[in-house]
Amino acid sequence: MFERQMPDHFGGALWADQTLAHPLGIAALVAALVALFFLPRRYAMLPLILIAVALPGAQRIAVLTMDFTFIRIVILATLALAAFRGHARGLQLGMPDLLIGLWVFWGVTAGGILSGSFSGVLSGIGGAIDTLGAYLIGRIYIRSLPDLRRLLVWLAIIAIPMLAFFLVEQFTGRNLFGLFGGVPEETMVRNGRMRAQGPFSHPLMAGVFWASLLPCLGALWMARAGSRPALALSMVCMGLIVANTASSTPIMAVLFGIFGMGLFLFRRYLRILVTGVFLAMVGLHMVMEMPIWHLIARIDLSNGSTGWHRYNLIQQFINHFDEWWAVGTEFTGHWGWGLQDITNQYVLQGVAGGLLQLVLFVALLTSVFLRLGRKLRVTRNRAAYWLLWGVGVSLFVHCMSFIAVSYFGQLVCLFYVFLGSTVAVSERSRRPAQRQAPAMLHQPSPLGSPG
Repeated sequence: MFERQMPDHFGGALWADQTLAHPLGIAALVAALVALFFLPRRYAMLPLILIAVALPGAQRIAVLTMDFTFIRIVILATLALAAFRGHARGLQLGMPDLLIGLWVFWGVTAGGILSGSFSGVLSGIGGAIDTLGAYLIGRIYIRSLPDLRRLLVWLAIIAIPMLAFFLVEQFTGRNLFGLFGGVPEETMVRNGRMRAQGPFSHPLMAGVFWASLLPCLGALWMARAGSRPALALSMVCMGLIVANTASSTPIMAVLFGIFGMGLFLFRRYLRILVTGVFLAMVGLHMVMEMPIWHLIARIDLSNGSTGWHRYNLIQQFINHFDEWWAVGTEFTGHWGWGLQDITNQYVLQGVAGGLLQLVLFVALLTSVFLRLGRKLRVTRNRAAYWLLWGVGVSLFVHCMSFIAVSYFGQLVCLFYVFLGSTVAVSERSRRPAQRQAPAMLHQPSPLGSPG
């Protein structure tokens, strides 16, 4: 078993309530805000994406105990711009929008009840900006598959120079983004392996993010919606970034992505396959000496995985149901050694807001999958079908990664932008003109014309 080492400030918010703003970071923030008001609508998301992907997420300005991270500032500015210019007009609300609204509202309410103070409410509001705000930006500015393709192209281009930073960190042991603060200057080492993280708050966050994009780019490649050599180069760069994080969870995310894309061959039998897998898991749970989630403890793809900790966290979460089911709990350290480290997004929902928050979160994800499935059943355009499939696989990758990690830092914003985008592109067309939108996937882009 891998012995967990508890560093200083473990389980706490290291940068909370303190300003951490490097001059270069401030310059980048100002440039992003200025660009936001001059760029055309189709590029309105680009400043947020660049700030989230290329700047440490801990960069922030603290005002009266309120943390305004640079990401949060750009989210607020983007939403203000959308309201001022009427960019949200024509938005058709659906079940996912209702569920995320209820989930955020209950999260803020439960946080206030749990803490017993207004500070808990403020903290919940800050989290709501990062989640619901990012989700709304994805809903507002991604209205069609061409919009989503444009976002993926941006990220594909960013991945190429980003790999250079990860390689420098891997070979020198120094993170160039440590200059900004918020990420360590010296690279983490586990069992003799460098765990590069770049501007992300943790190697796991970096690895899972770039791994989750691979199915979407693979879908563009299969649809010939861009230059295949350029797309292949970007996918190789993303894969190498994942490898340089030296973490099992991102590697598993890549494997889940490959598995999900492979299921395309059996797409007509997907419901049968899902039912069969569920029944097989129930059967294994009944015949195994240990619960089925104990299988997590046996996974180690990076020579130092903490799979047993993740299994034990789930087990103790179940064992201590009486402590968290109502509105969550503030303390989990007494559940076991190192269990203040909530490395499971589903467990985190229960701990943060009780059973209702966990149910709403699962219902939200389920509603998005169902919405995608309905969209796929009426989609006849090959390129559009492939991209929708890739989006569904990427969401599947996130859902599986949630079992082994809880998102924090800039990955929270990036995931909810993606979730909002997924809801937007899975919207059923109500106007005849919208049915021709998938053909626009083949418009020229910085990645080149279709192959």
